[in-house]
Amino acid sequence: MHWQQARQEKQAEQRSAIQDVRTKLQDEAASLSPDLVRAIRSADAQQITENIEKRKEGWTAYNVMRAYIEAASKAHERFNVITEVMFLDALRRARELDEEFEKTGKLVGLLHGVPVSLKDMLDVGGYDTTLGFTHKRSQPAAKDASLVSLIRQAGGIPFVKSTVPQTMLSFECSTALFGTSQNPYDPRRTPGGSSGGEGALIGSDSTVFGIGSDIGGSVRIPAHFSGCYALKPSAGRYTNFGIQQCNPGFEGVKSAMGPMGRSVADLERMTRVGLDGAPRLAATQTNLLPFPYRDDVKLPDRPLRFGYFLHDGFCAASPACERAVMDTIAALRKAGHECIEFEPTPAAEALEYFIALASAGRYEIVLSHLRDDPVESFLEMATSSGRSYWFSRWLKSLYCRYIVGDEHSARLLDANGGKSINEVQRWMDRRNGYVFKTRELLWETHGFDAVICPTQATPALKHGETRDLGSLIMRTAQWNIVDSTVGQIPVTFVDPARDGLTEEWHKRRLAHDGSKIFEQRVYGLGGAYDAKDMAGLPVGVQVVGKQWDEERVIELMKVVDEALGPRGFSPGDFMRREEGSSQKVY
Repeated sequence: MHWQQARQEKQAEQRSAIQDVRTKLQDEAASLSPDLVRAIRSADAQQITENIEKRKEGWTAYNVMRAYIEAASKAHERFNVITEVMFLDALRRARELDEEFEKTGKLVGLLHGVPVSLKDMLDVGGYDTTLGFTHKRSQPAAKDASLVSLIRQAGGIPFVKSTVPQTMLSFECSTALFGTSQNPYDPRRTPGGSSGGEGALIGSDSTVFGIGSDIGGSVRIPAHFSGCYALKPSAGRYTNFGIQQCNPGFEGVKSAMGPMGRSVADLERMTRVGLDGAPRLAATQTNLLPFPYRDDVKLPDRPLRFGYFLHDGFCAASPACERAVMDTIAALRKAGHECIEFEPTPAAEALEYFIALASAGRYEIVLSHLRDDPVESFLEMATSSGRSYWFSRWLKSLYCRYIVGDEHSARLLDANGGKSINEVQRWMDRRNGYVFKTRELLWETHGFDAVICPTQATPALKHGETRDLGSLIMRTAQWNIVDSTVGQIPVTFVDPARDGLTEEWHKRRLAHDGSKIFEQRVYGLGGAYDAKDMAGLPVGVQVVGKQWDEERVIELMKVVDEALGPRGFSPGDFMRREEGSSQKVY
C-alpha cells in the first residue's frame, strides 16, 4: 500500500473512533458543566484521586475521562498528536473503577481514575505500535508493556498513544503514517521529539501526564518546547520491557523511559508507580535495578549548592534561554541557596561519543524500518554523513576545519561513520573517560547538589529547522552520555523586550570559541532565533543530578519550583489562556 493511502486510511480510522465516542457520550449521559471540565483539567493526579475519594460532586473516574477525551480529541484535531485512539476501552475501565469504588469505598491505587497518555513506542494489548511506519499498521500488540501494566495496577487509565518522529532519531515530530505534529503554542513550530506528541498533549492540558523515553533529550526537549515538566531517569530505573525500539540492542547510549507532566508532584507520583514494581520485575528483565522508590532519600539540612552555566562550548544559549537560567538562579539565591557559575566539560565532546556510537552500524538497523516510506528531511541529514563515503566526509571535515575554522563541526563529522568492533570499543573507552571527568568535576571538585543549565540553545524551532540544527541536542545528550538523572522545569516565556539579540549578548557569545557554522545558523541574519517571532513560547531549564538519583532530583526540583513560584505552567493554565484569547497563546 502506498504511504499516502495508508495515512489517509489511518486518519479516517482516528476520526471515526473519535466520532464514535462523542456519539456514545451524547446518547448516554448529560454533558459536563463547563465549570466541572475546567476544574478537572486544572487538577493534578493527586487532586483527581482525592476528589474522587471524597465523592466531590461530579468527580468520578468516568467524568474525568470524559473531560480528557474531549480535550485530547480537540488537541489532536488542532495539533495532530495522537496515534492510537483508546477512548472506548478507557471509558469502560473508568466505569469499572467507579463501580468498584462504590462497592468498597477504596481507591485502587495512586492513579485511581487518572487519564494517562503514552508515547507510541509502548505496547498496549490490542492496539498497534507503529512508530509511524506504514508497514506496521494492523499489527496489534499481544499484551501490555510492563510499565503500562504497572499504570493499570495503580488505577491509571491509558487512553491515547502519541506521535513520534520517523525512527525517533530527531527532535522534529513527523512520520509518513501520521504526518507532522504541531506545537500547541505556535503551530508553525515543532513540539519537539522524540516524545513530541506527549509534550503537546501535556502542554495543552489535554492529558494529566504521560510516559516518554529519552536517549538524547527526548522527554526534556518536548517538555521545554511545549511548557511542561519531565524527568529523565538513569538507565535501569524504569522497566523497558514491551517498549518497541528502532535500534534494538543498541547500548552505546542507553535509553530511559521517563514521566512527563504539569507539576513536580505528578512526576513524583508516576515515578513511584514505575519504580515500586522494579523489585518484582527485575527477577526476569534485563538491565533493571531491583529498587523501589526510596522514601529515605532526603536533602541536606543546609542551604543547597547549585552550579550553573550558560554556554556549552559549542553554541551559545539564546537570550531567552539564558534568562531562564538566570531567573532560576536569582530565585534560588533569594531562597538562601548558594549558586556558583562554572565551566562544564564540553558538550560537543559528549555529542562526538553519541554520534560515533550511534553511527557505528551506518544506521542500517534504524533505516531498515523505513521500507517504502519516504525519508523525512531531518532524518536524511542526520544519517547522510554516516552513509556517505569516507572521502566525502573527509572533504566536508577539511572545509569546516580549515576554510571555515570550525573545529567543533569538523570533529562531529569525523565521528559520524561506520566503525569496526575494535573502533567502537576504543570510542566507548574514551566515552568512559569523559563520564568520569564530568562526574568528578561536578560532584567531587565542586561538590554541587545539582546543576542548573539550559535545556536547549533556543525555544521551539519551526518545522524544518531541525534539519540543519540537529546537533543542538548536545545540551541534553551530554547528560545521557554521563547517565545523570535530569529534570526539566518550565520557567518563563519568551519576551521580545528582554530577549532580543543585543550587542552585549553578542560580546558574551564571541568570548567563547563556539561553532561558527551553527551559531551563524541560529543567530546570524535570517537565523532560527527571533525573539519577536518567538514571543510567548515557553522556556525551561535542566536540573542535573547524579546517576540513579531519581528520588533526590525530584526533591531538588521541588526546591527549584517553589523558589520560582507561580508563573503560568500549572495544570489548567494553558486552557485558561486559550479561553481568554482567540489569538496566539502567550
